[in-house]
Amino acid sequence: MKRYEVARVAEAKYRDYVEQIVARLKSLPEEEADRQVEQICLETVRSCSEPELKLLWFGSDAVLEHKDDNLGSRADVEQGVLKELHGRVRYAAGDASLECQEKEKPGVDETAASFHFAGDDLVFLSKVARSLALLTAQPDIASEKARAVRRAVAALRKLPGLTPGIDLQIEVAHRMGGAGFSESYSYKIKLDRQRIAISSSGSQSDPAVGSEFFTLESLQWFANGQSEHNGNRDTWLERLAYALARGYTLHVTDESGGQAAV
Repeated sequence: MKRYEVARVAEAKYRDYVEQIVARLKSLPEEEADRQVEQICLETVRSCSEPELKLLWFGSDAVLEHKDDNLGSRADVEQGVLKELHGRVRYAAGDASLECQEKEKPGVDETAASFHFAGDDLVFLSKVARSLALLTAQPDIASEKARAVRRAVAALRKLPGLTPGIDLQIEVAHRMGGAGFSESYSYKIKLDRQRIAISSSGSQSDPAVGSEFFTLESLQWFANGQSEHNGNRDTWLERLAYALARGYTLHVTDESGGQAAV
């Protein structure tokens, strides 16, 4: 299989396992679920066949840290897959209460939204989720921002399944230069029931000539099945990675389930 096909199949398998594990955790008392989550994930990983485990490994963050094609021992591969699966379950389980609340509300039409994803759209969106997940590892991130980022990661990884009540925006802002010439860039991820939008924009400022604002990439999927794509998605990922590797400012607006965090 081609690499994007491998990633797409791996995403589907992760979604299936996460749904099964979260359903199992929901049947347990809360304290017991907290104690059992890693053990259940470990049991799931150890039940995988060699080909399936290898596939899941290629869909994990561990592949980004690996320098060659030698995967090492089964124990090493299991560790990488376990870390990925446990993280995804933690994100999904953390958002479960929101989903339950939304499903109980009258007037929420689950069939109204019908996003259509073509080609490797889901692979790209899973890479966006993987990039966002790095933000939660920062020691200085505020708890409410970390919670919103985890919610965004879970929603992106759940696609093409929908997350009821999702309504948030994550922005990573990056600035270069000083008092003279400077450049600023903004990378936004907007998720709600009607639209998924991945975009970037920038500005250049020079005291001698003034400021110039410009749009870079804009990738949108709408609940009516339409989509609008302008710019290169791989370039967007590269720009975001550059910003995350340097100084950046994180802005979050989360109104999911009536909450608000900025």
